[in-house]
Amino acid sequence: MEVRRIAPSFIPIIFFILIMPSISHASAGFLESFSGAVFLKTKATGKWATAQKGTAVEPGDRVKTGEDGRALVKLSDGTKLTIANLTELEITGYSLKKSERSASLFLSSGKMRAIVSKFSGRSDFKVKTPTAVSGVRGTDFIVMNQGEANVLFGEDGQVEVTGDTGKPVALKPAMMTESTAGSEALTPVRVEDGTALAEARADLEAATDVEAPVAWERVKDLPDLLARWNLNYGHYLADSTRFKEALDVFEIAFDLTILPGIKAEARLERGTVYSRNMNDPKRAIAEYMEVIDEYDIEPFLENAVYSAGLIRMELKERDEALRLFRRYISDYPEGSHRSTVEIFIRELEKE
Repeated sequence: MEVRRIAPSFIPIIFFILIMPSISHASAGFLESFSGAVFLKTKATGKWATAQKGTAVEPGDRVKTGEDGRALVKLSDGTKLTIANLTELEITGYSLKKSERSASLFLSSGKMRAIVSKFSGRSDFKVKTPTAVSGVRGTDFIVMNQGEANVLFGEDGQVEVTGDTGKPVALKPAMMTESTAGSEALTPVRVEDGTALAEARADLEAATDVEAPVAWERVKDLPDLLARWNLNYGHYLADSTRFKEALDVFEIAFDLTILPGIKAEARLERGTVYSRNMNDPKRAIAEYMEVIDEYDIEPFLENAVYSAGLIRMELKERDEALRLFRRYISDYPEGSHRSTVEIFIRELEKE
């Protein structure tokens, strides 16, 4: 049998081809395109610098956008990450092999759309925020992190979303779920056309598209729009006796916004659920007292003073109840509860 020798110059090439499937990519991907102010901090330099199109991104690198910035990062497996304005994303880990893919992304704040490519092998692809984890395989979804609150819209495929606690929920197309610190991911709700949720989704789709026209003022107002939607949704949940979910939704409303009026209403509504529906006067008092101490906004302050006085009286805390009721008479001489409060004061003063 004739034995043929392989020329030494071909050995490295064959060796590389044989072992290539088991080597993970050195870089995670590259910055495919961007608009507006976009910055990149590499793990190697540890310093922010103006982004350049085509720049490679590796595990440990961060991308940050300014008020009008949007960036499209394309990963080695074909996944597309579109980062909206005022957003910071870190590629914390990435590995791609022939039959295995793993990726971990950390959205510390802002808005991002992830179109995750389908993968035939084993896949562990996660998008994390400070208070939630989204596990995906091949799908398309949008995630917004605002403070401790998270809002996620399903675009295509299915995403498993886990909040700070609890089990994951399945987010499907045309659905939305939320979470915040200490809460489970909420049962997804359908995004109906013509609703505030549909409006928010459309604005997020524009903000997470480098080439789409976008009204930045509308995007800026998104957290407040979603916070107001949560107040209405929380009322619906409470009326439907889904009290735990109502508490979480009101907390999400509080966390989404910086507007004092929405924050005060969210605290007041949580106090009402604790008091009327969950027989938890101490937690109700804590919510009402936060409104009283932090938010001088009507009609929430008036209702908080009255409600806190009622609970203090029920708890036999005579002096505190009197203090609150007298404050009510002083601050709201024409208040709707004045006559009732006067009766309570006379009864307490007899004790």
